[in-house]
Amino acid sequence: MKTPKPLTTVLSAALVAVFLVPYLGFAQETRVRAAYSAMSGSMAWVWAAKEGGYFDQYGLKVDLVYIGGSAQLFQALLAGEVGFGVGGGPSIINVNSQRTSIIAIEGTLNRMIMKIMGTQQIKSPADIRGKRIAITRYGTSTDFAARLFLRSWNLSPEKDAVILQVGSVPNILAALQNGTSQAGALSPPGHLQAEKMGFAELMDLSKGDIYYPFTYVAVSAAFLERNKNLMRPFLAASVEGIHRFKTDKPFAKRIIAKYLRIGDDRVLEETHQLFSELFERVPYVRREGLASLTQILSERDPKVENVKIDAMIDNQFVRELETSGFIKNLYRDK
Repeated sequence: MKTPKPLTTVLSAALVAVFLVPYLGFAQETRVRAAYSAMSGSMAWVWAAKEGGYFDQYGLKVDLVYIGGSAQLFQALLAGEVGFGVGGGPSIINVNSQRTSIIAIEGTLNRMIMKIMGTQQIKSPADIRGKRIAITRYGTSTDFAARLFLRSWNLSPEKDAVILQVGSVPNILAALQNGTSQAGALSPPGHLQAEKMGFAELMDLSKGDIYYPFTYVAVSAAFLERNKNLMRPFLAASVEGIHRFKTDKPFAKRIIAKYLRIGDDRVLEETHQLFSELFERVPYVRREGLASLTQILSERDPKVENVKIDAMIDNQFVRELETSGFIKNLYRDK
């Protein structure tokens, strides 16, 4: 297994002096809560940052917790229960429909990594009519994936098929297995588990030139205003976690197995391969992903048209990481 190089050997002395000293010296005992919203491989980079000790390396004592669903996560951000949230999908648009209160500061995955899995009998749009598609919760990425899938087949979720909220990825798999639903929206490695159970891929939503805010780091506007000094170290640790996940496969597979409780090596291999390719080296929040999603959501909810897309994106901290040479130096041997 390749051992990650110590930070001081990776960065030049000039970078350490100019870029890292403000991080390492600002507050060695700063404690903050961070939460992630899904038990999915898309969250593996934050597990890598935690397990690899990178938050500690930058002076942050991060208590990492799970809060199921981005809508619930954002409520925790607004209530001040957590400082940083790793979420995804349309919830950030919905919560900002009245005024900007949640801001995305890092876009770690800008593609919709979601597949619609269904019974072998579903071969055409006609076969899905009257059937159920299981999702985690309304307003999440799984919900949007199901709606996008139906739209691509010229079907309506209100008229032609039922979108069934079941609460979690394990519950989607259970709904498929017991026949409660005939299709389900799953991100890796969930779709691989469905495949092992005999279900077929109906659509891969990651294909094509489609940007989607699948996983991003968000903070409340109030937290950002009060704690700008925490943004840079948190994102530096994030970038380190992404790099470690991409370049240290044994380590990555161990954390996937630990957090998702998966022992199947094939599933671990495929999950690592997928996300190591799709996690962003330079994790900007992609405006076009939020813009297209806003347009689609406004068709069902007119108040979404009030959302100011640029106001809910702050890429300045990622830009600093890039322009300083910090990210380039992490990958200089790759």
